[in-house]
Amino acid sequence: MKLSESLEIDPAAYATVLHPDVEQVEFPNMLNRTLQRRSFAEILENIRAGRELLVNPLFELQQMQQCPDGSVVIEAHWQATLANDIGPLVRGQQLAAQFCVVFELKDGLIIKQRNYSCFDPF
Repeated sequence: MKLSESLEIDPAAYATVLHPDVEQVEFPNMLNRTLQRRSFAEILENIRAGRELLVNPLFELQQMQQCPDGSVVIEAHWQATLANDIGPLVRGQQLAAQFCVVFELKDGLIIKQRNYSCFDPF
């Protein structure tokens, strides 16, 4: 979460937590109306795009639970400020969302990540 919060784009930093065959699944939400699937490279590209759109992203961890199968579920509140106008959203506007994220692990690294995002109205 800290890497994502920092909008880090160095692949080496993510290699310490993401399996090379990682798949991120983002379920439809107010920003992405369709299911999104991302590979390791696509995750980094998405963060790179976020660097151009967002400032001061912040994740506030609310709960974390390890499941019997070894997966980890977190609930977090996220917020960031828009750096540029994009569609109906304007520079300086705050975005916020409640997130539930499920991490599946392989060899101690994240092999699958499922994001369920509930954005505050904007």
